[in-house]
Amino acid sequence: MREVNLLNRFTRQFLSLFILLTQICGVTTFVYNSKTQCFRHSAFLRFYSSLVLIFLTLSIFANISKMFDNLQAVWPNAIGSVVLLVVRVYGFVKSREIVVLLNQMMRIMRQVNLMARHPNVFRLKHLLLLLLTLQNLLRSLNTIVGIRNYPADAYDSLLNSVLLLTMLAFLLSFLLQITINICLFVVLIAMYSELHHCIRRISNDMDKLRLSCVLESGQFMVLVGQLQDIGEKLIRLRYNVFQITLKITRHFRIHWLCAIIYGLIPFFSVTAKDKNVLYFLIISALNLIFQWTIFAMLSRESRISRSICTFHLTNYHKDTAKMIDELLHQEIWERVTVTIYGITLDTKLLFKLLTISAFCAFVNRLEYLQHQCPQ
Repeated sequence: MREVNLLNRFTRQFLSLFILLTQICGVTTFVYNSKTQCFRHSAFLRFYSSLVLIFLTLSIFANISKMFDNLQAVWPNAIGSVVLLVVRVYGFVKSREIVVLLNQMMRIMRQVNLMARHPNVFRLKHLLLLLLTLQNLLRSLNTIVGIRNYPADAYDSLLNSVLLLTMLAFLLSFLLQITINICLFVVLIAMYSELHHCIRRISNDMDKLRLSCVLESGQFMVLVGQLQDIGEKLIRLRYNVFQITLKITRHFRIHWLCAIIYGLIPFFSVTAKDKNVLYFLIISALNLIFQWTIFAMLSRESRISRSICTFHLTNYHKDTAKMIDELLHQEIWERVTVTIYGITLDTKLLFKLLTISAFCAFVNRLEYLQHQCPQ
């Protein structure tokens, strides 16, 4: 087996550093054990995460209680705080479930490495997606918090400084939860991409074998049997990847719903008075589009590719053909979707909501201009 190249080594270190960042912020409660090559729970991290969660919850409730005095003006902050709290609590409660899913994904990834006969699953496009994910995290934090726009009296006392740092930590934990979701999706996209290459390679080998007239009948049948056995294993492995994809999307569906709500709040609460506010709204829309673009890429990669259809045409073994027919039928009717409370969260819904939000922002802008015009 080939060694891990520089691109894959850098990608794995990037993912490891990101997990370390989530551990420092108290978002994740698991660690990776290199000896057993699996994730496990850490009692210390769970205790540390619970302390962080209790502190942030008390702080957010204290801030929400103060908001009731002027709820009409600060309702976006109240709703945003509730959304952040829901995601943070949900991630803490479901921490054991995500560890199980991560271990399943690690086992499947090792099988993909064996099937591909090399550990270099990640390519340049996957690394670029991860870097864009990091850039999306930093851009969201800088845009939403707007540290530079705070007046000087926001730091005039120790209490105000602590409250500001608490708000930053709470917001960062929410953004890290969303970023974990995106990183896992990028890893799944890389696995699908590698399986597509494997299927295409087997299809080419099957074509070459069919066109070969040099081999004897016994040798030909042995090679055909070997290719069919490898093809069946590959299709079963791809089916397992599809199933773990469904499980991970179902686990993170509450994150997608909260991301929609939190991302659309500025369009209904902020008026584009100047270029800074307009930039803020544009960045909010771009962040939502980027998150749903990752999900759209995952949905597209999980569907049947031309390589499987080509392999299906070149194959003439009845059992293997029947298995491919079942896979085709299943994945045509069972798409990778996120459904919560009867609502399917997909790119079509996202762009409809963005269109409505853009219209509301435009109306708010016109009302602001009318009020500013001299009578």
